Amino acid sequence: MFAIRIGSRQRQTILNTTARQLSKNCMCADNGAASSTCAHAPHTTKAQRVESEIRRDFGYPAKYHGGSFPWLLSAERQRTPMEDLETSALLHAKDIQQNAGIGDGAVSAAVGVLPLSARRTLAYTLNMRVARAALGAAAMDSVCDGAAAVLPRVASLLSSASRCDVDAPEELSRVFTGPLLAHYMRDLDRLRRDHVRLDLKVHSVENPRLQHLRTHTGPEAAFAALNGAAQVSSLRAGLTRQKYRYTSVLGATHAAPYKTPLSWSAAMMAAIGGQAQVRVRVDVELMVHMRYRLINKHNGVDKTIVDDDATRNLVLTLESTAVDAAEDQPQFEWRVADIDYLLSSERRIESEFVEAKLAEV
Repeated sequence: MFAIRIGSRQRQTILNTTARQLSKNCMCADNGAASSTCAHAPHTTKAQRVESEIRRDFGYPAKYHGGSFPWLLSAERQRTPMEDLETSALLHAKDIQQNAGIGDGAVSAAVGVLPLSARRTLAYTLNMRVARAALGAAAMDSVCDGAAAVLPRVASLLSSASRCDVDAPEELSRVFTGPLLAHYMRDLDRLRRDHVRLDLKVHSVENPRLQHLRTHTGPEAAFAALNGAAQVSSLRAGLTRQKYRYTSVLGATHAAPYKTPLSWSAAMMAAIGGQAQVRVRVDVELMVHMRYRLINKHNGVDKTIVDDDATRNLVLTLESTAVDAAEDQPQFEWRVADIDYLLSSERRIESEFVEAKLAEV
């Protein structure tokens, strides 16, 4: 299970042990999907593997791509996330920078004129310092290995949920954040109504690397409302957002009540000093060899609708629970918050649509 609750003295040992165990269990999976590096995996020739593959139908119905199930094909381009320094001088600046103070505005303006490479360097340095102060160096050093270890588990649980395994949704709720779980449950329900089954198998995961890093400081309720958590209704989330001022610079977002005098700069200093409530989000890019299939059952006969067996880059977004760094032994959990920027890209599209409508007025 990837949602691991740990204290500061236990972080490195538990995360490393968990990564090794998950990798061993998932990489040595059933149905011949195990890597040849597993000691007990049977050796098969390339010709035998090709013969054992199910016949592929390449006329894939378009509705199964982003319509009924949003898993990316290897031939598809990666989605564009909301938090993209190449498309916005300030991460979220147009979307959540509301009623920022004069000092915050000056910081934003100064950062906005910097070249992209400088913004990336500053963003990584700032957010890494905040993350290490909140979660500890061991947690940040092992997060890429944790992402590589959890991906086979994610694939297995999504496949089990598609087969109506009664335990899979509960297991997924321990691995996914609320918004991502709700999205995939809706997607799986659509497949089920069409008598289509999802089958995901991860053969290998290599070269995990930290791609982006972001931090949130401030009350947890403010960010739950901002990100549309599953347990927060739209009306309630809107009312909560009205109580806070959100300021985001270089991927570090601070939420403060409107009447508070605390600026973004002061909040960052407090977070670096370990005196703030912090939540961390990381994007980990993985080189994954996996097989993605959608199988339709018609008149008792299985027909493969989609069969994509290939190596591609996959991005897992992990999010920590809110951590009060002032505690002696802060505890937190990592959960999968996004896969291939599914939720982030939807927020970006929605934001651009709103901006376009406002521009017409």
